[in-house]
Amino acid sequence: MKKAIRRAPLALGFVAASALAQSNVTIAGRVDVSGSEIDNGATKQKRVDSGTYTASRLIFRGREDLGSGLYAVFYLEHRFNADTGTQNSAAKFYNGGSFVGIGSNTLGQITMGRQYVPMFWPMLWGDESGQFRLHNFSATQSIERGSLARIAVAASPIKAAGALDSVGSGVYALNISNGFEDNQIIYRSPVVLGGASAMLSVGAPEGYAAGTGKVFGANAEYRKGEFYAGVALNDKRSTIPAGGGAEQRVQEQVVSALYEVLPGFKVWGNLHPWQFKSNGTPLKGNDFMVGTSYWWGTSMVWLNYGSKRIDDCNRCGSQGLGIGYHYLFSKRTEFYASYAKIRNEANAANGLAGFTPSAPGQDMGGIAAGIAVTF
Repeated sequence: MKKAIRRAPLALGFVAASALAQSNVTIAGRVDVSGSEIDNGATKQKRVDSGTYTASRLIFRGREDLGSGLYAVFYLEHRFNADTGTQNSAAKFYNGGSFVGIGSNTLGQITMGRQYVPMFWPMLWGDESGQFRLHNFSATQSIERGSLARIAVAASPIKAAGALDSVGSGVYALNISNGFEDNQIIYRSPVVLGGASAMLSVGAPEGYAAGTGKVFGANAEYRKGEFYAGVALNDKRSTIPAGGGAEQRVQEQVVSALYEVLPGFKVWGNLHPWQFKSNGTPLKGNDFMVGTSYWWGTSMVWLNYGSKRIDDCNRCGSQGLGIGYHYLFSKRTEFYASYAKIRNEANAANGLAGFTPSAPGQDMGGIAAGIAVTF
C-alpha cells in the first residue's frame, strides 16, 4: 500500500505534465444545404444541394506549445455532400487539406502536405460575398476560379489535353492552379511592420517527368483594420500527355484589395492575368472582379461583377454577376439567398457552382436559398 501511495504523486505529476503539453485539439466544421434552381441554357433544374454557399466540411485541427516560442500544428479537413451523405471527392478523403508543421512565434511557420497555394488567400480576402467569403455564386468563383478557360474545342488553339487541361463533349477546359496542391512545403512569415506577411510554397514533383517541377507560389499581404491588400503568383508545370515528355506550364498572378469606405460599407476587387503554354502553343487571358458589401445589424448584402477575356480565342469571353443576402441568427447560424447570372460569348462555356452550360455560347443562371451552420 505504501508503495502504491508513493507512486501516486509520480503518476499524477506525469498526467499533469502530459496535460500541459497536450495539443489544443479542435473539432469544427460547417453544414450548408440549400434549395435552388439552376438554368444551364437548355433546361431548368430544381435541386436540393450541399455547399451552394461554401462546402460542407468536418475539420480536425490542433496546436501544441513546445516551449521557447516553438509550436507544432496539424490540420485535417474532410468535405462532404450534406444533401446525400456522400464524400465530396471519391479520390481524397481529406480533400480540404491535410498537413502538419512546426512554427516559431518570431521566425514563422513551415507546413507540409495538401494545402492551398499562397495565391488562394488574396483571392479569398479580396472577396466578401458572405462572412465566409467566396460564395459559389460570387463572380470570383464563376468567372475566375471555376476554370481559367472553358471554350469550344473548335475555337481553341490547343486541341490535345495533358495533365493540366481536358477535352470532352466539344469543350476544352484549362483548370485553375490557385486551389489545393498535394505534397507542398509552405513557409508563412510572422506578421511584421504592423500588418505585413508573406508566404512561399514549393511542391514536390511527384508523378511528373524528369525536369518538370510541379508548383511554385508566393504572396505578400497587408492588413490594417478593415483594409486588406494582397499580391500573389503561382507557377505550375506538367507534361503532355500526362506523364509524357512535352511541357505544359500555367502562370497566374493576382492583385486584390478590400477597403471599408464607410462604416459597414466595403468595396473590393481583383485583377487576375494568366498565361498557359502547352508544347509551345500559347493561351492567354485576364480576368477582373469588382464588388461591394454592406453590413447592418445582423444582415449583409453583397454584389459583384466579373469579366474574363481570352486573347488567343475568338468570342471566348464571359461575364458574371452575383448578388446575395445573409441574415445571421447567431455567430454560427445564418440564412442566405443568392442569385447569379453568367453570360457566355459564342465559344465560351463558363459554369456556375459546379454546373456547366449545355453547350458553348449558352448562358447560365441560378437562384438559391439555404442555411449554413458552423460548429
